[in-house]
Amino acid sequence: MSGVNDDSLAQSLLESGVISQGQLEEVRQEAEESGAGLVSVLLEKGYASAADLAAAAQSREEDAPPQAEESQSPQPTISHAGGPQEKTGTGQAALSAYEIEVEAIRAIPRAIAEEYTVLPLQISQERILVAMADETNVLAIDAIRSRTGRKVEPVEIPAEQIEEAIDQYYTRQARASIQVSEQAKDLSATVSGTEAVSGIDIDLIRMLDDAPVVRIVETIIQDAARMQASDIHIEPRADHVQVRYRVDGQLSTITKLPKDMQQAVLSRIKLLANEDIAETRFPQGGRFDTMVDNRPIDLRVSTLPTYWGEKAVLRLLDKSRVFVSLGELGFLPQMQKEFEELVTRPQGMLLVTGPTGSGKSTTLYAALHTINEDRINISTVEDPIEYEVQGLNQTQVHPAIELDFAEFLRHILRQDPDVILVGEIRDLETAQMAFRASLTGHLVLSTLHTNDAPSAVARLVDIGIAPYIIGSSILGVLAQRLVRRICSHCREQYQPSSQELERLNLTEEQAEKIRFHVGRGCRDCHNIGYSGRVAVYELMKMNDELRGALARGEDASALRRIAVKSGMKTLRYDALTKVHQGSTSAQEVINVMFAPELM
Repeated sequence: MSGVNDDSLAQSLLESGVISQGQLEEVRQEAEESGAGLVSVLLEKGYASAADLAAAAQSREEDAPPQAEESQSPQPTISHAGGPQEKTGTGQAALSAYEIEVEAIRAIPRAIAEEYTVLPLQISQERILVAMADETNVLAIDAIRSRTGRKVEPVEIPAEQIEEAIDQYYTRQARASIQVSEQAKDLSATVSGTEAVSGIDIDLIRMLDDAPVVRIVETIIQDAARMQASDIHIEPRADHVQVRYRVDGQLSTITKLPKDMQQAVLSRIKLLANEDIAETRFPQGGRFDTMVDNRPIDLRVSTLPTYWGEKAVLRLLDKSRVFVSLGELGFLPQMQKEFEELVTRPQGMLLVTGPTGSGKSTTLYAALHTINEDRINISTVEDPIEYEVQGLNQTQVHPAIELDFAEFLRHILRQDPDVILVGEIRDLETAQMAFRASLTGHLVLSTLHTNDAPSAVARLVDIGIAPYIIGSSILGVLAQRLVRRICSHCREQYQPSSQELERLNLTEEQAEKIRFHVGRGCRDCHNIGYSGRVAVYELMKMNDELRGALARGEDASALRRIAVKSGMKTLRYDALTKVHQGSTSAQEVINVMFAPELM
């Protein structure tokens, strides 16, 4: 049994007096012209409510005679193993009473459906009809309204029916959306063999390009770009393929693809990234460009063999993104003043440190923005170019033709630069070239991967740079982290637990001087409690005492004590200040600043 169709529901509404004959004719005419369902038009015009539809559906279900086999309705519906679901004893509607629109399923991700036990049924321009285990769940209604931008019409359905339908229908919809053609499946079988193929026939590649799998890869990338995700993780599991996005530093599952789509999706991504689609035994890397909403997006791709198959991670770089000024990054006023003073020095080296994804490049571009004038020649060597900035001479490394950071620096020094940005100091040769430039009348800005500012100096010594060169060249080291910013619409004060205070190394007396905040979750932040991120900094300025400690071979801990004595505000101090200001939460600081020496 396929359930009650739109015509039957409309007839029941007419018979019960909910709508008039004139309204029914009007709705039918508009549905025919627009191609929408009768239920969608009824909801959009407000002629019937979700409760009216539920009552009409129950009435038709009770009156409908049993059928030997399912009707061949062109609209996909949910079927249940135990036969048609009828009206329940609690007054809830039966899910089988509704025909489910494909567009409604597409409007709400599976993750939201599973979290709140809901299933979208019908969607119109203004409203969305949703089956809910608890129609009074305001959090679920807010989440759906925020996601779709439509008024939510809830229909209460037993939870077990919804849970079963979520699994059945979302899996079916995923297969319908991304099912590969038979030719693409043949290609998938070819490239998944254990023997590497020396050359892939061009006709087979065209088959993959023409296959519907193209649509699912494009959709994944487009959705990630629109959500401002920094990374996409496509991860094979035992019975499915998990797709996760990293947004504001946090990973979350977006959807799950059928297991039989694994090879086709990975092959498509590898083809775009110019990787060898026949090679599945070794890690590979590549990159490609695409457009999303007329914005150029650069994607860096890494594939890695795992137990259940190849995993792919795609890092997204939005080339159209407008970089921010130093004042927008989250500097405390005094620290920003000191950093700007260092950036305007005529020569020397300024380093920004922190783990991958901590916003180092954004800070460096903001610094360059403050000195980007016609009278100054600024050159950069990057991997890759993350922002395209007018007025800068930007270059990108090409290891395949032996154009690395060190080689580019040699040529840039012949271009009469005033300021040089080196994307990252990775090895001794690059470090030597960068320090040579800083000692010969150039301002050099670069990055290192260290936990804090004092460790950057120790790291340079480990690389092989002499302490006296470090002491005479380094102007300062800025260490940073990114923490999620509390949503300004639902921020409120709260009292932290004793465990949180312990993790923050705070006594109760110290905690009394700090106002702690948290986001309770609202429509504006999609019930997460956070929206965007803010940076946490510490700035170590080089002075004579630090140079003396370097010459004596002191370690990073000793350098930190001297820097703090000289007035350095630590990452911990900056983080707790932002907690007090309501910019971030105590738990976020604990999660991000995990190193004991930073707390």
